[in-house]
Amino acid sequence: MLSHTIPTSRNNINENYTNNQLSISPEDKELNEHDRARIKEFGQLFNRHSSINRELLEELFRKEPSEYTPTVYRYASRIYHCLKEDQINPVLKALSNTKEEQVQAKKTTLDVPKIDYASDKQKRRTLKLAFSVLRYQKIVEELLDETQFFSNYPEIKDELSLVSTILYDYLSRKFQPRDDPIDVDDKEDLTNNDQLVSHIETAILQERTRLAAALARNRIKSQALSIEDLLPENVREVQQHSAELPVYAWVNLIKTDMETILNVFENDEQMKRAKNSNDIDKRTFYVDYHCSNLLVFHYTQKQRIANHYLVRDHLLYLQDKSSCIAAHSLRKLITRKDNICLAYVSGGLFLQLLLVLTDDLESKIYAFGARSDENIRDIQAKIKSLGASEKRVKIFKDRFIDINFDEINMENCKVILCNPPDSRSALIQPLDFLYNEGEDVTLLKQFSQPTENKGYVRECIQREAAYMRQAVRYNLAKAIVYVTFSKNRSENDDIVHATINEQSENRTQQRKDIGSYKISPPVLPIQFGGRNEHMSVLRQGIFIQFESSQKMNGVFVAVLIRERERRRSNIPKKKTDDHDSDVDNENKSKKDRQGFQFETEARATQRRQHQQPQTVKTQRKSITTTSPNRRC
Repeated sequence: MLSHTIPTSRNNINENYTNNQLSISPEDKELNEHDRARIKEFGQLFNRHSSINRELLEELFRKEPSEYTPTVYRYASRIYHCLKEDQINPVLKALSNTKEEQVQAKKTTLDVPKIDYASDKQKRRTLKLAFSVLRYQKIVEELLDETQFFSNYPEIKDELSLVSTILYDYLSRKFQPRDDPIDVDDKEDLTNNDQLVSHIETAILQERTRLAAALARNRIKSQALSIEDLLPENVREVQQHSAELPVYAWVNLIKTDMETILNVFENDEQMKRAKNSNDIDKRTFYVDYHCSNLLVFHYTQKQRIANHYLVRDHLLYLQDKSSCIAAHSLRKLITRKDNICLAYVSGGLFLQLLLVLTDDLESKIYAFGARSDENIRDIQAKIKSLGASEKRVKIFKDRFIDINFDEINMENCKVILCNPPDSRSALIQPLDFLYNEGEDVTLLKQFSQPTENKGYVRECIQREAAYMRQAVRYNLAKAIVYVTFSKNRSENDDIVHATINEQSENRTQQRKDIGSYKISPPVLPIQFGGRNEHMSVLRQGIFIQFESSQKMNGVFVAVLIRERERRRSNIPKKKTDDHDSDVDNENKSKKDRQGFQFETEARATQRRQHQQPQTVKTQRKSITTTSPNRRC
């Protein structure tokens, strides 16, 4: 018979294990040399510099620094609440066929209230957090629904925007408790404890296990290695390109010069000057090929340049190259005391660059489209810090398309810079563009959507066409510079060609002496940097267009020149004798054959002999003319 061995029960094993532990003396607990060697070898697996395990451990136990304060949470949630997209059931959305329901869906975007920021650093962090939450809106709200967060905390159900904002920050920091930022601005008050924010943070930390599990399930379902991989592909590509975008900064030539700034970076900062973008690294910079006062730095030097004393003293201004191309194109078209019309003033940085480039010409600028009186005061303060005279600028709240040129005296305005608000679809760094240019905060919504809003693009096309029609109506201008930050051909080439065609159709109704606009070739050099750099700049041989890339944002620039018709003169031509004309033609042919020659002694004597008979003839003519008077 087979003998069956009865397995010992788990209780017996545990009892034996505890008895053995109790029987071990303190002396036996000390490790011998063999055990120490084994532990040392095991620990070396994680201490090798070449091992991947060390990097994993450092990433696992790394303390994520916190960037935001309760005040930033509050401000960012306000922006997010106004710009977020309402998550609608796709079945109900398909059934909404009536126009009234479609109009209600369009009015989901609210006006963002004005926020009084304590500092520029607080403003930048608020915009960064709001933009991030807008991009991750769907992911955050799905986590709250899956974990039934508000069923456990019904008292904060009405604070969905604030909860979503705080939850995103904790997701990005692996649910680590928040500390006060290390480099917080002194102007920001940290003593004010927000009880609502603290309550939401406590609730998130209590539910972090369930939230992390729900996030892990979504990542497994989407085969995403990180939370960034959950974003749509187009949004993710823009984020990757923007991380490596170079730092552009133009020199304020009103207060300083290029040589002084170059010496600061070469001597004081110990940086080398490169020839083009192919040679740039962390310790080099170069002067841009198209824009003479624009410096380009490596993307790793972004914080260093932003905090430099040259930027604080308003000697250096951060602005992307895409915003400088149109200004430098306009500079090539004007002469001394030619005034400029700026169709859309925005935040004023583009206006400041125009003032710098035209300082030696004493040009005046008429800017339109200011959002409010406060916006005008803000721009005037920026002009004062720039060092330019306020008399050179006149800012209007009226939109460019609504003005009547007969009522506004734009004296000697020769060039119109037509820069209507477009879709901005060619931008790959919208956050910095928004912060530097002072654009409207609603721009963030367009970049947080997975697909392009076709209705919004149609509105932009209609607005751009209206701006160009208004620019053509001004009869005293001699040129128009049209610029957009869009990659859509319908906003670029098509608008320019439509303006030219519409102008030719209305030609019979216009005065003939006004002339018509024609597309001009680019006024800037076409070559991009050195010969080794390959970047298509020309579009159809007549437009300048920089595509969106890791080097810069995209931009489209077209130059239109007015060609005035020449009047035919009614003055009759002078009659000439046939003999004289033959002599003149013979002399011209001799000059053409001989070309330019140095005068030798032999040729000098020939010239004198040829001039002597002519002087005798002139003397005889004078005698014959004076002889009747003598007789009298």
